[in-house]
Amino acid sequence: MERQIKFESRRKGHWKILVRSEVSYDGIADEIMRRLDASPPGHHPETFRLAVPGEPSAFYIKLYAAPAGAGRIKDFFRDSKALRALKQSEALERLGFNVPPPLAAGEERSGLALGRAFLVTREIVAQPLIQVLRARFVPPLDKSAVKRKRQWLAQLAREVRRLHQNGYVHGDLVASNIFVGFDVDDSAIFYLMDHDRTRHYPRGMPHHLWRRNLVQLNRLVLPGVSLQDRMRFARAYLGKDHWGNTERRLVRWLERKTRRRRKECGHIKAKVSFRELMRWNGPFAKNL
Repeated sequence: MERQIKFESRRKGHWKILVRSEVSYDGIADEIMRRLDASPPGHHPETFRLAVPGEPSAFYIKLYAAPAGAGRIKDFFRDSKALRALKQSEALERLGFNVPPPLAAGEERSGLALGRAFLVTREIVAQPLIQVLRARFVPPLDKSAVKRKRQWLAQLAREVRRLHQNGYVHGDLVASNIFVGFDVDDSAIFYLMDHDRTRHYPRGMPHHLWRRNLVQLNRLVLPGVSLQDRMRFARAYLGKDHWGNTERRLVRWLERKTRRRRKECGHIKAKVSFRELMRWNGPFAKNL
């Protein structure tokens, strides 16, 4: 059953703003505008943490500069990245996915021309996946830790499969865009971050962009995650204990694409086995 989330539309000068119904936007509006005015023009979004007196938790404000180049023409006819991120996050939240709760987003326009934009989300109690893996699952591990690691990876795989089954493809599903929180019994809660490029496809519409998410997840070497762990992830994602030709072709394709992306992004030229390439403590692991 979908959760009910309501947003209100507001206008302020050239600004169009969507605000979550239960949020006191007036309490943070001045700080948002101050941050926007103080932020220098640039091509990349900037993110700031904001603690507001009287609010139970902190916020994060992501600021987007006015688009440049060919992107300006496209943005005549579509929402800003901030509004797209809010709408996709809200849709995922309604479906029961864990995302940073979107509270408000706004875009500034002069006619059709898009100017600045912003997105406000509530702070979540979670840590980046890589940080959690390094803290909890770097060998040597006892049997209970190994079991927990495998359970977590299977849980994450099923969550990604559910994302794709609902027609969503994340814009950049790398490990740094997955955060991990913990329930009262220390079970993992996976948060999917950064949705300004997440896309939704109607049910039944054929596409293969979901495979790109698997390459993104597989490209980085992760602390404590072995090749066997990656195969267990694939098995949980596919939902099958025994693979046929279709599943085996997908895994072989994923290996080829992973090799290519690692070579492009990491300038890895050595011809080694895939096992050696993806070893978390091997010679090709960097910045863990």
